[in-house]
Amino acid sequence: MGNKDISRRDFVKVLSAGILGLGLPNYAFAQEKPKTNIKTKEFVENARKHLGTSYCWGGRSTEKHPGLDCLGLLFVAHSETFGSKWYDFSVNPSEIVEKNQLGKPVKGLDGILTKDLEFFKLKEGDIIYLLSRSRIEDKPLANIQGKNYWPWHTGMYSNKEKNSFLEASPFLRKVTESNFKKLLDDYPRLNQAIFVTRID
Repeated sequence: MGNKDISRRDFVKVLSAGILGLGLPNYAFAQEKPKTNIKTKEFVENARKHLGTSYCWGGRSTEKHPGLDCLGLLFVAHSETFGSKWYDFSVNPSEIVEKNQLGKPVKGLDGILTKDLEFFKLKEGDIIYLLSRSRIEDKPLANIQGKNYWPWHTGMYSNKEKNSFLEASPFLRKVTESNFKKLLDDYPRLNQAIFVTRID
């Protein structure tokens, strides 16, 4: 139980009170905080280590592929955390999602308009694909209300308390971490919807 100081006698009282429908002490409903997923935390920290790295299309932080692009940041952090090889990942978001290469789609966040997003549902380490109606050479990631949405960018939800998004930004030309809501609000025509996957 979450409260180790609760005696057996107190526990019986709690059960009795519940059976009788009486008011329960506060600790009767106390819940332990969800345990932090150590690997997820490490995943976020490994991505954060690259803050300030120059943005470069196709970048994988190697001599041959210097810098990082948005997918490169996620691939390299995943490789550093889970021992995967960045070159084994697809560069097509639809295939990444279909093969669960960066986690599984999160129910309720697997294709949602940004105006309907409830930020509390996001978890640190979530992979967020930013979607627009602009077609790319890949399958759409979502069909919402009969309309297809394609990814134009991706990053990681990195800090729940600060509502932060960690990305290799094509606009700022480097890896940055900033407020996610502000990012969505600053580019409304680009960030019309999102698609989220989560590594368990």
